[in-house]
Amino acid sequence: MDYEARGGERLNGIFLGKALRKHYIAFVLTLLVCIGSAVLVNQLVEPAYQAEASLVANIGPTANSGTYNEFLASQMLTKTYEKAIQSRYIADEVVRKLNLEQSAYELLKTINVRTDPGTLVIMLYAKSDDPKRAVEVANAFADSFITNSKKIVQNANVTLLDRASLQQASIPVSPKKTFNLALSVLIGLFAGLSMAVALEKREQSRRKARLHNIGVELSGMSA
Repeated sequence: MDYEARGGERLNGIFLGKALRKHYIAFVLTLLVCIGSAVLVNQLVEPAYQAEASLVANIGPTANSGTYNEFLASQMLTKTYEKAIQSRYIADEVVRKLNLEQSAYELLKTINVRTDPGTLVIMLYAKSDDPKRAVEVANAFADSFITNSKKIVQNANVTLLDRASLQQASIPVSPKKTFNLALSVLIGLFAGLSMAVALEKREQSRRKARLHNIGVELSGMSA
């Protein structure tokens, strides 16, 4: 069985090599089309930039609470703040502060907030086609939320850990040009091989059909 399997693999390798040699032009053209498509996408897709700011939230100490209980309460608080930062109330303040033409609802589509389990850090992300605008929005959301945080939980403290910076936001997050090119090469190789194999199989089928017709004609002549 192992010998037969190795023999089958060898035949498949020979067939694949033959298909590539005979149809290398189709293989190369298919590969180039895939790579060219990725290059075109990278050129046509408008780059998006993302700015990030970080906050730290914790519950203020009380007479009846221990350090561990305060930490657990602070962790629960960060999840509450994760939703509160993305509220229309905060977004409306940012729209007024920056004099944006966007509505609060449209602005919130560009905002993402997440918390890291086991920490008290809140990460705030703002996306835009302009890195400067992304930084302004991220910092405005952070500042507006810190100003209004006491209205949500009075004995909680929210401080700004890192402001969004233009240096970090100047690197586009999409399109991912290197990833797109690498993926296009992989797809192009697979598509090119498939194209060469398909052409070779079609050619073999036509050859068998011609041989069959010739055999039928010879049989008829001999009869």
